[in-house]
This record gives sequence, C-alpha cells and structure tokens, in this order.
Amino acid sequence: MSIVLNYTADNPPGIEQRNVTQSPFSDPLDMDDDDVVEKFLELVEKYEKNKENCTAGTQVNLGEGVIQQYGINRFKLQGMVAVNRANFLTRIWKEAPKELLDSEYFFYTQVRSMVEGDPEIFAAGNCYDNYEFKDYYLFCPYGYRMENGQINVKDLSVEYDFLGNDSEWFYSARLRSKRVELFNYTIGTTQPRYNQSMFAEIQNDSSITMTYDDGHWSLPYFDCGGGNIWMMTFTVPFFGYKNGTFKFKGTSGIDIDLQKVDIDQCPQPEGSTEPNVFQGSDKCKPATTRCEPIPGLGFRRGSYKCVCKDGYYFPDVTAMQRYYNGTEVGNEYTKRKRGEANIYDTAFECLQCATGCDTCEDASPCILTLNWVQRSVVLGVSCLIMLFIPVLVWFTVQYSEIKVLKAASPVLLRIILLGAFFLYSTLIVGYFEASVLTCCLRFWFREIGFSISYGALLLKTWRISVVFRVRSAQRVKISDSNLIKRLLLIVSVFAAYTTARTIAGTPRVIEGKHVTGLKAFQCSSDWWDHSAAIAELLFLLWGISLCIIVRKAPSEFNESRFISWAIYNETLLSLFLNVSMIFLQDPFPTNPDLIYLVIFIHTQLTTTVTLGFLLGSKAYLVYKYRGKAEQQNQHTTMISKGSKYTCSGTKASPAICSSITGVGNSTNYSDKIDDAECESFLEKDIQGEFRRLYTQLEMLKQRNMKIGNRHLQYKLSAMTEAAQKDDLPDSIPTSPNVNGKRVVINLDDFHEATTL
Repeated sequence: MSIVLNYTADNPPGIEQRNVTQSPFSDPLDMDDDDVVEKFLELVEKYEKNKENCTAGTQVNLGEGVIQQYGINRFKLQGMVAVNRANFLTRIWKEAPKELLDSEYFFYTQVRSMVEGDPEIFAAGNCYDNYEFKDYYLFCPYGYRMENGQINVKDLSVEYDFLGNDSEWFYSARLRSKRVELFNYTIGTTQPRYNQSMFAEIQNDSSITMTYDDGHWSLPYFDCGGGNIWMMTFTVPFFGYKNGTFKFKGTSGIDIDLQKVDIDQCPQPEGSTEPNVFQGSDKCKPATTRCEPIPGLGFRRGSYKCVCKDGYYFPDVTAMQRYYNGTEVGNEYTKRKRGEANIYDTAFECLQCATGCDTCEDASPCILTLNWVQRSVVLGVSCLIMLFIPVLVWFTVQYSEIKVLKAASPVLLRIILLGAFFLYSTLIVGYFEASVLTCCLRFWFREIGFSISYGALLLKTWRISVVFRVRSAQRVKISDSNLIKRLLLIVSVFAAYTTARTIAGTPRVIEGKHVTGLKAFQCSSDWWDHSAAIAELLFLLWGISLCIIVRKAPSEFNESRFISWAIYNETLLSLFLNVSMIFLQDPFPTNPDLIYLVIFIHTQLTTTVTLGFLLGSKAYLVYKYRGKAEQQNQHTTMISKGSKYTCSGTKASPAICSSITGVGNSTNYSDKIDDAECESFLEKDIQGEFRRLYTQLEMLKQRNMKIGNRHLQYKLSAMTEAAQKDDLPDSIPTSPNVNGKRVVINLDDFHEATTL
C-alpha cells in the first residue's frame, strides 16, 4: 500500500512542497510507525482547513488499508448503485436514439438521481473518455452535496483533466476495461409494443454486464476542484458499442465523504485480520486505560477516547464524562515529541481500584472487611475452652479407678474428648479468610469429630439398650474393646465419604453479596454438604431411638440420662443450624462474620454442653466425695442417695440385676439401706418366678394326664404343692448378697459382669 503526499506552492504556509510515495509503516522521515500515521492525520487537518488554496486534482491520497476497511466492506450497497448505472449506460450507448445520446440534461439528471437516492453517497459521476461524448475532449456529469445540503450538478472536466494517471479512480477503471473478455455477457429478449393489444416481434438483447467485483475502490484522496473534501471513489467501467464490439467509453462512480466516515485508531481486536492503516495509532496509556473509538467525528485524528481499564477508576470522580478525550491526549503527545511544555507524562492515567474490585467508580472498597476484633475474641474463647481438653484427659487418667469414672468407661471418655477437639478445630480454620484449604479442613474436622464424639456416645447408649432388653438371667458382656471396633467402622465410613468429597467435589470459594453491596467470600455449599448433614441427622435419630429405649434403664450416676440429654441437644441444634445456613449462605445477603459467630455458638451449645453433661457431673462427684474415697477402699461405691437408677429403686428384671459389678462390703449407713431395699426386691421377684413356675407345672401335668403317664403325674403334683406355698423356704437367703458381695446395678461398665 502507499501514501502519496503532494503539495504545491499554493499549499498552506509553513508546509514545504513534497512529493513522497511511502509505506505508512516505513520510516523515511525518521519516525516510528505511529508517528507516520499521526503526521499524516495532522497534515490532513491542515489541508482541510486550507482547501481554498489547493490545486485542482486528486494527487493527495492515502494507502490501501482504508480501502479494505471503509470501502469493500462498509459501502458495498452504495457501490452497487454505480454498478447498476454502468450497466444502464452500456445499454443506452448500444441502441438508444441519437437524440437521447446528445441530451446533456439526460445525463445530468442521472447523476443527480444517484445522489438523491442515498444519503451515504456524497457525489456521483459518469466520466467519459476523450472524445467519447459528442466532440468534447472530456465530459463528466458530476453531482455532489453542498454544505447547505443542496445537490449541485456540473461538468467536472471543466475544472481538471482526469485522464492522467494521478486520477487513480479513472485510470484504474480504464485499465480494467481492456480485459473485456473477462466480463459477463447477458443474453435475453425484448418484446416491444406493437399497438394497444399486441406485441411486436421478439428482439434479441445481449450486452456486457458489470458486477461489484468488476469495480474499483480508489485510494482515499483530497478532491480539490470537485467536492473539496477527503473522499474515496468507487468506479466501474461502462462500454460503448461499435462495429459489433464493445469498447471502453467511461466510468460510473460514486464518492464517499471521508469526513463522515469514522477512522479507528484503536488497536485491532484479538483475532481480527481486517486491515486498518490507522490501527494502534492512539496515544492512550495502555497500563491503566484502553482506547475506544468515538463514532461521528469523521475522518480526523483523535476520534477516540481513553477509558479506564477494569480495575481502575477516573481520578475526577465528580466528572460527568469519565474518560480522556483522544484529541487532547494526541495534542499533548505531539507537544511532547516536539519538546514543548506538556502534561502527557503526568496526566491521562487512571487510579487503581481497591483490592478485589473488578470495576469501580472511586476508591471505595469492594470486598467486605472482616471484623477481625470480633473473630479474634471468638477464637480466643474457643482456644481457652480447648485448653480444658488436656485437663479433662488428665482427670480421666488420674481418677480412672474411682467408681464414678470407672462405671463410665474412662477409655470411651477420652475418645469423646478427642472428637470434641476436632469439633473445636473447625473454629480455628474458620477464623481465616475462606480458601480451598480452609474449606476442606473445616469439612474434615467437622465430620471426623462428629463421628468420633457422637459415635462413642451412641455406642455407649446402644450397649445399655442391649443389656436392658435381655429378659433372661443369662450373662451379657459387651466390653469397651468391642465398642471401639464398632466406632472405628463408623469413623471409617465418615472418612471415606469425606475423602470422596475432597477428590470428586472439592469445596470452592464462592463470591456473594453483602447487604451493603460489597463482595464477600465463603465456602461453597452443595449436595455433598447437604448429604453429610442428612447423614448426621439420621445418625442422631438412631441415637434418639436408643435413648427412648433406655430411658427407664437402671444406671449409676445418671449416666444414660446425661447421654440422652446430649444427643437430644445435638439433634435439635444441628437441625436449626442447617436450616439457618440455607439463608446465611445464600448469595444475598452474605456475612462471613455472622456465619462464624453462628458456628461458634452452635459448637458451644453442643460440644461444650455435652462435655459438661458427661464430665462436669463426674468432676463434681469426685470433688464432693474425694475425702471419703481416700479413707475407704477404692472399690467403694460412690453413689448418690436415693438414686432411682440402683437395683433397689427400680422394677428391673433379675437379668438386669445379674449384669452387675461386685464391690466390697461397706459399713456406710446408706449401704445398709440399699441392702434392705435390694433384699425386698429379690424376695418379691423370686415369688413371682415361683408363680410362673407353678402355672407351667399345672399345664404340664394336665398334658401328661391326657397322655396317661402316671409316674410323671405324681412328681408334677409334688412340685405343684411345693410351688403353692406362700412363704419362701427358710433355706432361701433373705439378704440380697451374692458370694458375700452387695448387688448394685451398673449398666455402663461390663468389665466384671457376673450372673446370679
């Protein structure tokens, strides 16, 4: 492509005469690529301002890059007007009568109608080769729009000679016309009218036909003497007919006013292959701004604006138009290149938005600032409570032989404390800003801690329910090791699910909106989390069913009652938390501080309360009876007076009383009362057993009488008489002792279970 600049002595003052043919991306004037385009656009403006001093002709023109961008693609519809007119003129000059062909008014009217029919067309003309119209050396009917909007028609050949090769729009079309054989020919017929009701004979009609591809877009040029504007022309040849052959006669063309055509100085979009000679000639600062074309400014430099990139904002936040005008930026850049005083280096920059803002209008924050004071207080309280876990572990070891702890299985208590540690750890990882790591750790700590802590509680309750439901005198023994094996199975199931979630559905950090409109980030909540919550709830419902079964089971130190309270509490609060999280984790509104506080409250009301139920009461009893325990034998039962969970205060079956732990004799007054109560219970229960035995013997005797077995009948009668006695035999011991040991119910410790 080429840029041709030609100036004569009539050019504006200060601009020397120059005739240069150069690539817009070459550097003959010691300028970089952008400066070549900038220099040319600057000269275009100066030429436009001094057009009254120009020389007639089209010598000043720009390269082909504009042709592709503004001609072939955009103005094809206007180009087709010239194509249609060329085909019309070809037929006119083939067979029209001489009177019509000599009428200049006819041809002036044609070009006027072309301009009138499309406001995008600035001018239209039919320019003839030398001596192709009458005896005129040149003839070119030319219609164009004036500044007042009227259309003026004139013979353009009067002002300048367009036959030279500097009139590229005419010269190129004449060259293309020499290849007549390459054009299309159409063959048809015509049925002229003979009279009002008949046609004349059909006549053959054939002619050479132009298409849009046969036309030519000229280099953009300054049309001095024509429209006196910067324009580009589309021309297509039309032909005369002589001696049975077609020959070039002239051109049909339209002109586009480049002052009404917007140039694009901004960089080309990524992937665009459309040529643009002006691309990248803007002077926006790419670090913080980007170039956007401004439509409607026409063929002039600075037809763009520098707007702030995403993540930056305009410094003057009160401005109505928050961008830098391209003309102003370009002028300051020109001053800088000339060494004049300018503000280009210190201005035209945008300021960076606050952290996390994709877009912004000022320096206001876009991300919700976490309340670190509140979160630190919550974390401090949680860590302070966690410090009691090692103390409680030491407590279970130090006093493991004391009855109140030994009956509750110290090993299981330590396992529950381990699970509580993991549950408290969720508050530690939740303290920090949400990330994939913290989201994964929080899910792991919650599920593993829950499975360990509440799995141990439910297994303890399950052991009590198994013993309580046994209705015979057989021995039932479920040791701590058996429970630990089952607990490992439960924890393994939870761990497997957590592993699958971490691999297949890794938690994500999602962005939400606070009520203030600020961004807030939190861990995602999807069907993996919902499934885990449902599994926890079903697990707790199983625990509730066990609690209902053992609600009347005898137990030392109210152990089963405290476990039931803990399970009920966790079920209700977990259900409430899961429902509340549906609203708290919704994209609107989102408050990470509120969510963190809710999790803290839930942990304290469940885990802390559970530890208080299980270990708080035991610590109280150990402290209360510590002096007595030191004086007595370590196997002395430390039990509250009047407890309804002893063998003496319940209607338990003999099987339950048989699953006991033998303890040493006691001289304590309360033990004597318990002995009497247990003796009364055993006597009544033995009488009941004899009544049932009597009933069974009667039924057996009646059956044998029918069979006729007399010997067996005598034996059964003797046994029946013995069972009918109201008083117990003297040989039955009246004391509820077995092997010299007092009988006491203990359903939580089965290490030394015996049978009566």
